[in-house]
Amino acid sequence: MYRVLIVDDEPITRNGIEAFIDWEKEGLSVEASCANGAAALTVLENRPIDILITDIQMPLMNGIELMKQAFQLYPWLKVIMISSYSDFEYVKEGLKLGAVDYLLKSALEPAELLAVVHRCISMLKDERRKEVEFQEGAIYRERKSTEQDIKRLIVQEQEFLPLIDWAPAWFQQRYACVYLILDGAGELKGNYGHLYVQLLLEDLQELFYRQIDEGAAMLMGESGMFLVFPDNVGDAELRIRYWKQTVEMELELSISAGFTIEQGICRLLNGLAGSRMACQRRFLEGLGGIYVWEGSTENKGTAQVSTIESELPDWKSFFEIIRNGDPISSAMENAMQRWKGMWLNPEQVKHEANELFTGIYEQQAVTGLPLSELLDLLERTETLDQILSILKHGLEDIGKTFIPRLADKGNGGELIAKALEYITNHYSENLTLQIVADTVYLSKNYFSLLFKKQTGQNFIDYLIELRIREAKRLLAEEDVRISDISEIAGFNDVNYFRKLFKKMTGLTPLEYRERHQGAGSQLEQVTKQFGEQTAVNEVSLEVK
Repeated sequence: MYRVLIVDDEPITRNGIEAFIDWEKEGLSVEASCANGAAALTVLENRPIDILITDIQMPLMNGIELMKQAFQLYPWLKVIMISSYSDFEYVKEGLKLGAVDYLLKSALEPAELLAVVHRCISMLKDERRKEVEFQEGAIYRERKSTEQDIKRLIVQEQEFLPLIDWAPAWFQQRYACVYLILDGAGELKGNYGHLYVQLLLEDLQELFYRQIDEGAAMLMGESGMFLVFPDNVGDAELRIRYWKQTVEMELELSISAGFTIEQGICRLLNGLAGSRMACQRRFLEGLGGIYVWEGSTENKGTAQVSTIESELPDWKSFFEIIRNGDPISSAMENAMQRWKGMWLNPEQVKHEANELFTGIYEQQAVTGLPLSELLDLLERTETLDQILSILKHGLEDIGKTFIPRLADKGNGGELIAKALEYITNHYSENLTLQIVADTVYLSKNYFSLLFKKQTGQNFIDYLIELRIREAKRLLAEEDVRISDISEIAGFNDVNYFRKLFKKMTGLTPLEYRERHQGAGSQLEQVTKQFGEQTAVNEVSLEVK
């Protein structure tokens, strides 16, 4: 509400002006009504006024002198002069001083007065808006300057900071360090381009400056940001949670953040390291959370999660499981225990997952997704669950049949590849060497020699291995009688099947079932949320 002061030595004029307008309706308040300039000045000295409506010719102090002193008190003041025909020289002086307009007493009308008052209100609003913009701009420039200084400090990695004249006072008190990552940034880049992600980060930065009164926000890399702001009353974590919630609602995206509290400018680099390491917990614990750092960052080297060179993985058992056709869950649990049990960073886990798939593709011919596309999917993952999901679904298809990599790709290789495809589709039938040789128009003896040369196995050994692989799958995944499994897998004699299975696996079919049925429950729980969305040829990395 704007405040109005009415000054005129004629009571009828003062009363008329006060009665002309519904001041409250217009958002105005008449603070006082004075008979001369001296009395009006006393009012001005005791309370701020926004609009002064004053006569020019008055006893004790005229309107011009009142204006001069009033402007010294309140530079924003808007003045409306009330004059007579004989006051024109004074009117010109008043307009030069900064009066908005003048009205003649003899022709004063309510509508005319109200129009000038509206103009005063508009001018006051405009000036206040510009003042707020100027103040906000000055504060923003100051915060951006602090932001640049912090960036230089981080780049230089200064350990000892005895005197830093640019640092705000709150750096000497408790302050929050927050390292955040835009979830799904890789997918966003793939769909909309790198520039789109950068614009999103700039929007985040702008919202931080708009909602957090003090502090700085630095863009970090292609999808990260580092925030620092004072923790004056110990509510920094609550404030960042509220800000994060607001950002995610307004921009419809997901953010993961690491959080820690430090004190003193010399601890800034430790705050960056600790918050970044806390944020890496998103890899194991999932996206979209705020992870509080409770460790120690005394040694700056801990900013990089430990590199384990002395404990390189031995994946022989993993490849053996895939080669033998045992449940994929057994192989995956092997990998999961290592990746969850050791503090490997995301890049190390991705590298090992890359090695697993590369090794499998080198051992056998894979007809599914090309290796390059599979490795690209792995590279775009952000959590361990996503990596396990891709591995699980990829290995399930790869493990259904084991197609050995052939010795060459010439005419002989093409014939055996065609034969292998036929065997894969008919291994449960009464298949013989002669039947398969006939499908590629070769004699039985020549086909047998060529098959051994190309695959490294005899035909019958390969066929038995294929049938045992199917029996393993059924024992682990289906609740079917042993005799039925024997028949489905291509063995006509269940007793022969039992003896052969025990000889090849070291377990009876029943023992194998007891050991492996339900073995993948933990893995299923881990990858459940991705099971319907992820396939070998199409993986959706969800942006929440």
